[in-house]
Amino acid sequence: MGAHLGIINLYWLVAAVWIGSFMGDQCYFWIGRKWGGKALARFPAAEARASRVLYWLETYGVGFILAFRFLYGVRNIASVAVGTSRMPWRKFLFWNFIAAGIWAWSFAGAGYLFGEAAAAIGENGPKILLLIALGIGVTIFAVKSVMWVRRRYAASETQA
Repeated sequence: MGAHLGIINLYWLVAAVWIGSFMGDQCYFWIGRKWGGKALARFPAAEARASRVLYWLETYGVGFILAFRFLYGVRNIASVAVGTSRMPWRKFLFWNFIAAGIWAWSFAGAGYLFGEAAAAIGENGPKILLLIALGIGVTIFAVKSVMWVRRRYAASETQA
């Protein structure tokens, strides 16, 4: 939205997001390569997600590297898990760079178009967008709450 309003240059925004995403995931990859097994063993939930990530990596290969930024629940653990795999670091470096660019352009472009839509709505645009964002947030909270209650109920059923 800021790029659409001219507050920030769209190309500089994409460059910053691209570099930040790329460098962050490279750091996590190296953490996984160096300490992955030990680090993941300390966090059982992360270890479970990492095994799912490794399954997806084995199943989808490079496609998973290109997509994991867009998958809720695995974004933060994916690079660490890939670091624990047998994937050569140069291959991850290349595909991570491409994927970070796709992600940067996708989100910056969506924000730019979102800003354009807000401007088209006019003076009430920010209020309408805030209400939409709140609606999305409440919906996500409700869905996550129902999922949590179902998991708790299922866990209590298996213990009984």
